[in-house]
Amino acid sequence: MFGAKRLWINRELRVTALVVLMGVAGALLVRSHHLVPAVAILAGAAAIAAGFVLLVVRPARIPANSSLMLRLAGSIPEDVRRSPIDQFLRRNAIGMRQLRYGLEAIITDYKVSTLVVQVSGVETGLATAHEIHRLLRAVAGAGKRVIAVLAGDSPTVSEYLIAAGASEVVLNPDAMLMMLGVAMGSPFLREALDRIGIRAQTLQWKEYKGAAEMLSRDSMSDELRESLEAIVADRQKVLIDALREARKIPEERMRELLSAGFLSARAAKEAGLIDREGYVQDIRAELDPEGTRRREISFARYLRRVGYLHDRGERARIAVVFGVGPVIAGEAPPAGEYISGENTAEELDRASRDRDVRAIVFRINSPGGSAVGSEMVWRAVRQAQERGKPVIVSMGDVAGSGGYYVAMGADAVVAEPATITGSIGVVYMKLDMSGLLSNVGVRFEYAKSAEVSDSLSVSRAMTERELAQLNAAIGEVYANFTAKVSQGRKLAPEATEAVARGRVWSGIAARERGLVDETGGFSRAVEIARQKAHIPPEQPHRLVSYSARERLFSIRSLLNPIEVRVGSELAGIPMRYAPALIQLLRRGGVLMLGPFLCG
Repeated sequence: MFGAKRLWINRELRVTALVVLMGVAGALLVRSHHLVPAVAILAGAAAIAAGFVLLVVRPARIPANSSLMLRLAGSIPEDVRRSPIDQFLRRNAIGMRQLRYGLEAIITDYKVSTLVVQVSGVETGLATAHEIHRLLRAVAGAGKRVIAVLAGDSPTVSEYLIAAGASEVVLNPDAMLMMLGVAMGSPFLREALDRIGIRAQTLQWKEYKGAAEMLSRDSMSDELRESLEAIVADRQKVLIDALREARKIPEERMRELLSAGFLSARAAKEAGLIDREGYVQDIRAELDPEGTRRREISFARYLRRVGYLHDRGERARIAVVFGVGPVIAGEAPPAGEYISGENTAEELDRASRDRDVRAIVFRINSPGGSAVGSEMVWRAVRQAQERGKPVIVSMGDVAGSGGYYVAMGADAVVAEPATITGSIGVVYMKLDMSGLLSNVGVRFEYAKSAEVSDSLSVSRAMTERELAQLNAAIGEVYANFTAKVSQGRKLAPEATEAVARGRVWSGIAARERGLVDETGGFSRAVEIARQKAHIPPEQPHRLVSYSARERLFSIRSLLNPIEVRVGSELAGIPMRYAPALIQLLRRGGVLMLGPFLCG
């Protein structure tokens, strides 16, 4: 059938046809002496043609031997889903989706000879850093010159991992390379809460479920320490393996250097961690001695080129749905990142009902959250499969507890080696603020229909009987969780229980225990989606996002309260997660939430 889809494929023909038709209509109006509408139509045709050339065709043309300039700074979200106003104000911001799209295209683009990556103050998890590292190595492996410039004051291990993917690593002469190894931990607030008259009442299933320890303990439990030490060991292995291969440094020497401490640029050069000292301006002068900048292309412009050259022809459609942030149910927080159970289920539903979609890749970067919201998303994944659409999960930095719940029923699950996942367990947290209220002279009184009617009030602690009843109910939620893990991962109940109990795992350990199918990045998830959808190797595909964009005027893009920033820094929580986590803790209830880890 010759329809709109085939017309979209050849947009040059479509624009040409539109301009010609408008030109013919204008000419006919001139012949009939209708000069005003004729001039308007002809001017419109000229504007469309000029706009298409200037905004679409011209950016796609770059000179031979071009140098592509990429700057990585601040947080790198999964996708840049901004309102039009935010896009204008921060038009050079990029997410992982844009990075993959552009860097994978460079590999086969004969016009690009050099990629310069400026790394400065990047705030990202180890799993994301490792994926960017591999993307840069793939570009270098294709014969392109890849230069990474560590331009920040104190590059971290994660930033160095990114830079080490390049064929040349340059460090600012005045910078200090922070080779501090791997550490993971959590703040403990019980004593601080006691001092102000607040007590946290917590329940957890089971012994490794450390999400509530921050509020209920003064120190780390033996179980949480055991799980974190295992993850630290796995993460150190990821770093050593990646860096020794990239820098051609023996394993034992790389192990020493990873924990060498604070290295000057000179010391880093002597150790073989960098190739030279210098500035990004030095690289520019080397690549363009005349200073014309004619062959220097920004990454934003290059993305327009890729879109023009690659999104054409008949392509198999693979839907992409993003699940980023804490899982919530009900009203959304005013700011930050979160997975709305209702909205994400709707996005999966839309993708699965689209007849042109062959498969769905569900990208998850979430510490979990609401049990009800997680169940909504899990059910939407199952319904998509019932409609014949394979669902492949790609895990980012974290996919724990509720973040694992929404993934476990997929046709295949791919995690980064450094992903934090698992945390199959349930937790309940309630704050008793009676001490604080009494200290400031506040008294609560209720008229009640039952003794338990005010059990959720912050004005009193829950009784032992209430806690026991609640604990039994949480146990049923845990049993439901583990039963679905057994079903989705095809594990015996005893095998599921052995890897559950609230314990967090690295992607490496999760693969060994059957919680995920493979270790790898987003691109590997796409490969599996192609296989599950029976897309022939010779047929190209097109990734289409089904996650909503920001509205034109979005309060979420404007809010960044200082108390959220300070609180998230103290708790070791990503600031973009803080509003949703605060809302979850304020509402209380049964949570599938992983431990708050910083490191």
